[in-house]
Amino acid sequence: MKRIFHPLFLAILPFAVPLAASAQARSTDTLDIAARANGGRVIASTSTLDSDKAYSADNLIDGTVWSGPNSKTRGWASDKFDPITHDSVILGFAGNRVVNIGKIVLNPSTDLPRERWAKDVEVQTSTDTAEGPWTPVAQISLKQSASAQEFPILPTPARFVRLVFRSNYGSDRAVALGEVSLYEAIDTSDPVGGLITRLEGAIGDLRRYREVQLESGNGGGQTVSTGALSPATVQLVQLIDGGEGRVPVGKTNIALTRNGGKIVAYSSIFDNDASFGPDKLIDGDNFNATTGKGSNGWASQGFAPNREYVTLGFAQDRTHLIGKIVLNAVSNQSDLRWARRVQVQATTGSFKDGPWKDVAALNIKGKSFLERSVNQEFLVRPVEAKYLRFIFSANGPGIVLPNADPNINSDRSVSLGEIEVYEATTNNDQLGSLISRFSSVLSDLKTLRRKMQDGAATTE
Repeated sequence: MKRIFHPLFLAILPFAVPLAASAQARSTDTLDIAARANGGRVIASTSTLDSDKAYSADNLIDGTVWSGPNSKTRGWASDKFDPITHDSVILGFAGNRVVNIGKIVLNPSTDLPRERWAKDVEVQTSTDTAEGPWTPVAQISLKQSASAQEFPILPTPARFVRLVFRSNYGSDRAVALGEVSLYEAIDTSDPVGGLITRLEGAIGDLRRYREVQLESGNGGGQTVSTGALSPATVQLVQLIDGGEGRVPVGKTNIALTRNGGKIVAYSSIFDNDASFGPDKLIDGDNFNATTGKGSNGWASQGFAPNREYVTLGFAQDRTHLIGKIVLNAVSNQSDLRWARRVQVQATTGSFKDGPWKDVAALNIKGKSFLERSVNQEFLVRPVEAKYLRFIFSANGPGIVLPNADPNINSDRSVSLGEIEVYEATTNNDQLGSLISRFSSVLSDLKTLRRKMQDGAATTE
């Protein structure tokens, strides 16, 4: 069969070849082959919490992850946790075919206590039957974080994948996991696959270079050695960066409604009162506790740590390089309800499913009413974000009561007055823009490759 290449492939071929920066980079397809929607199957699981279908292992491949009280999934949980007799889950793929696994993504988030979340997981594969024989291919250690965590593995053939849960974060009641995604390694023997691998390697080099630039945190302005990069990538960086490595922060609040900022998801609203809606967080009109004027800010219905959240996006759903976040705690609620600690997560994917990456834990300082009644700026290590999620983990001024959770000064609500977000710009964001453009081309190439493969399969 004669292979016809897409114009996009032909256009970037002369440019992509000299950017072969990392021969060891592992590229993977964009299709989650474990997802039920793509033919993935749960073959077996050792147990289910209280035999409750709400915690079935089928939740691991439903394409959604628990993120708050309104979530439609709870993830999977075993009926116990025994560090000697380990629980496990076995997955299979569409058509019972053998696939070449190159990456696994796990999200430990469930609605159960975090002590039950999975920590150490062994990944095993079998090319024969769901009873084995099994070959260990990876030992994974998960952070106790409600985010998708990626683990590249050496390309491994598998008809079945077994996840063996070696430990959790300290509970003998159960071990729990929110979601599993698996991705095939891209075959580098075909021209498009080889090009994808080379381009992804160059993008990885550029990302690492920028991370080193920002290592001192939010700017720094120091010149960084490019010794770790390939000569082709160094030349490209020097052309666009001028060797200065300075990262200023922009002056435009990109979260502001009139600048295109928008609320895309939230956990709850106080008494379902629209005057406490999350849109008040980005209206630029903070509540004045002295005069009683201004918008009320946002407030939740009830409060338990890490259950209430607000997710915001930007104009035209663009991805930005975030460098600074400003929070103002003042709302038209008791200061016992004002947010005290906020976990910030970012994603360049879906605001519903992520994958989410932890950015920073922001602690709003001050004990007195006046100390907390001001804008508080937080410079964060620059991170790419299409959406930002703010998860509220403590409220009030930090009053410690006997036999009470120190994170909760009021269980009636958690509130916040205003959120501002500012971009970090790397020399007018040329480096960030270049990486974004390359990433977009890479995504297009992977999509093109999949369409070519699907088309070839149809004609056979």
